[in-house]
Amino acid sequence: MPGERLTGLIPNMSVAENLILKNYRYAPFTKGPFLNRTAITRYADDLIAQYAVCTPSRETLVRVLSGGNIQRTLLARECSGAPVLLIAAHPTSGVDVGVTETIRQLLLDQRNRGIAILLISEDLEEVLTLSDRIAVMFNGQIMGILPAGEVDLEKIGLMMAGTYRSTVGEAV
Repeated sequence: MPGERLTGLIPNMSVAENLILKNYRYAPFTKGPFLNRTAITRYADDLIAQYAVCTPSRETLVRVLSGGNIQRTLLARECSGAPVLLIAAHPTSGVDVGVTETIRQLLLDQRNRGIAILLISEDLEEVLTLSDRIAVMFNGQIMGILPAGEVDLEKIGLMMAGTYRSTVGEAV
């Protein structure tokens, strides 16, 4: 999931078309060289409902959706199937509080399904809420890796400022 939502989607394509982008060449979405519209419709409707994407229609162009619904569409596509790893860059940036909570819960649900999530975020509350382990970086260098349950905010602040680096014994 890229930080810039529309980078991960094609704005001038419909919600349904964006939801099948990873798999449009494979069954059940194709019948020979043609798209299977019935299968696409069923799949899109299922994901729209499951991920609470508020859209007038599955045929609505993604570019006219709100930021939160664009993010939900992207999350629905990336989490469908059986991903092993999900990289989420600033997943709640620019969305309202309600959508933020929904997206965070969806990410936690994916983690609970056994999907590894690499979260990249500047929002410390988000990092603390969603992470099992936290790697703090400064100028491209990892300053330390801490278990989320043992977070010392002062230590994290010092690492973020580049004035403290955990030793090998401290890193988990």
